[in-house]
Amino acid sequence: MEFPEAQDFEASKLGTKSYWDTVYDRENDNFKEIGDIGEIWFGEDSVEKMVEWVTEHVEDANARMIDLGCGNGHLLLELSNEGYKNLHGIDYSESAITLAKSVAKDRDLEWIQYDAVDFLSNPDWFESQYQVVLDKGTYDAISLHPDQVQAKKEGVPGPREKYVEAVHRMIEPNGLFLITSCNWTKDELIENFKQYFTFHSSVKYPVFQFGGQSGSTICTIAFSPIQIV
Repeated sequence: MEFPEAQDFEASKLGTKSYWDTVYDRENDNFKEIGDIGEIWFGEDSVEKMVEWVTEHVEDANARMIDLGCGNGHLLLELSNEGYKNLHGIDYSESAITLAKSVAKDRDLEWIQYDAVDFLSNPDWFESQYQVVLDKGTYDAISLHPDQVQAKKEGVPGPREKYVEAVHRMIEPNGLFLITSCNWTKDELIENFKQYFTFHSSVKYPVFQFGGQSGSTICTIAFSPIQIV
């Protein structure tokens, strides 16, 4: 299979499970001691923008939604505040899931479902597809996985390519996929996902200018799945 051309990132510990287990072990301790839920990756503004997009495009409060790499579950907590009732978060770090469940329990939101899942290793893990798939930083982390470099050398699917296919498997034919990234531009994300998704819409962020170039520190893009025959 021919894969989309995309920039290469140097392999990083941020792309490994052991790194995130260590991070969430520490954040579990902090939550127990002082009630701090941990870092909000990409900041509160990115969460607010994603939640705002969902409220504008998803009217059904019972729409099945999943957050990939949910971490402490903050995004789903905010969606629950908007009245959404069918929320599921997964993360390959069991420590992250422990934290997410603890935070949800503390806020009387134990009905939010959280599970430890490595969907790259087990792409058919789910029982039924989701209407909305969310990602805030998980694709970025997967792009830094050490296996990505070796996969490209061998011309086989790496974690990044497996991610795109796995997301397509778990989304309903008329579903929506919303992703926030700080490593990829809008055009790069569209290129990376073009075999399985088409561009739906994007979220606007403040634009900065530097050295004659303009851009944003993060981008949020929505996709619709392509029907694969």
